[in-house]
Amino acid sequence: MPGITARICGICPVSHMLTSAKAGDEMLAVEIPEGANRLRRLVHYGQILQSHSLSFFHLSSPDFLLGHDSDPAKRNVMGLIAANPEVARRGIRLRQFGQEVIEILSGKKIHSTWIMPGGVDEPLTSAGRDRIVAWLPEVKDSIQKTLTWWKREMDRHQDDARVFGNFPSLFMGLVTPDGGLEHYDGKIRFVDAKGKVVADQLSPAKYREYIGEAVEPWTYLKFPYYKPLGYPGACTGSARSHG
Repeated sequence: MPGITARICGICPVSHMLTSAKAGDEMLAVEIPEGANRLRRLVHYGQILQSHSLSFFHLSSPDFLLGHDSDPAKRNVMGLIAANPEVARRGIRLRQFGQEVIEILSGKKIHSTWIMPGGVDEPLTSAGRDRIVAWLPEVKDSIQKTLTWWKREMDRHQDDARVFGNFPSLFMGLVTPDGGLEHYDGKIRFVDAKGKVVADQLSPAKYREYIGEAVEPWTYLKFPYYKPLGYPGACTGSARSHG
């Protein structure tokens, strides 16, 4: 089942594989070992980093750096490389690190069979651990430099920030018991457009009770919404989730 589910998406197969394996955990009524739980989290962090690096550097950065009205033939990652090779290199390296973490742990960058109901197929080796640790100083430095650059760039896009995608919406995510950010486990929280908590600590196993999906004739996208508030007033927007 995890191997099939992972092929839903070539960009985020790890997230789908984890979701499917966790469903298998429930069906088999097994509690996975803490070591396997940590390895699952680690491989998912690699997935999140490579996926977000792809989204930010390859897809979004050309618009922000080169301008939304620039020539589409140049408004891409190749144009980004020409205009700011340092930023482009950081993006490539960060995504490479995320994929390396996935490969070191699971043996393949995509569509691995390492994650399975009950845990994972094999442990992280000492050599694999050392390879990951050796990357960390560069990764931390790249992220910090990118955040500094991004904050400067945002000053040029204040008009866009006020209007682009600016509409009232509910937001949904996973949180820890004390309300912290969670990606792999936890409970579901809904907040409204002003940040007020609408519902909290909901069981993911009962998602059908409070998450619905609507369709519109003018798009292939689905519109998830919070059932107790109805549609379209409680639409959470079209979004993807990791975990």
